[in-house]
Amino acid sequence: MKNSFLLTLSLSVFVAVVSCSNSVAYKSELKPNSEVNQQSDKIEFSEVKRFNRNVVIPETSVITTFKQTIELYRKLADKAFGRSEPIPTLGDSEYFLVLKPKLKKIAYGDIEVEKIENKNSSLTVSYKEVESTEYGTEKLTNPILIIKIKGKVPDYIKLKSIN
Repeated sequence: MKNSFLLTLSLSVFVAVVSCSNSVAYKSELKPNSEVNQQSDKIEFSEVKRFNRNVVIPETSVITTFKQTIELYRKLADKAFGRSEPIPTLGDSEYFLVLKPKLKKIAYGDIEVEKIENKNSSLTVSYKEVESTEYGTEKLTNPILIIKIKGKVPDYIKLKSIN
C-alpha cells in the first residue's frame, strides 16, 4: 500500500513537471509582449488550479516550497476520490499565491483575477466576482484560486474587488 502511494505520488509529480514545462513554453509563444514589458509595476501570472472547498485557510497565502504545496493539496483533496490530483511544482524564483476571498456580491460565484501590481514589495490583487452556473447549481460558496508568480515573495498582499 505504501509503495503504491509513493509510486502514484512520484508519477503525479513527474506529470506535473512535464505539463508545467510544456505550458510555460506554450504561454511564452503566445504572449511575446507581456504586460511586464509594457508597465513595470504589473506582474505576470498564470492560473494553476481552481477549487471550491469549505476549508479553513487564510484569504491570501504564499507557498514557496514543495512541502507547503503538498500540505495545501492535502487540505483541498476531495475525500470522495481515491486518486489525488497532480501536484504542481515551482521553478527558480517562483511562488504560488493562494486566494480565498469572501464573496460579497455573488453568493455562489467564482473569482477572476484581472491584474496583479507590485508596489514597494506589496502586491495588490484586483479581482472580479463572476457568475458560475456550476457553483450556483451546487450551492458552492468557497472559491479558491491558486496562481503562479515569478519574482520576489511580497511582504504584504492586498485583495481588491473591482466590481
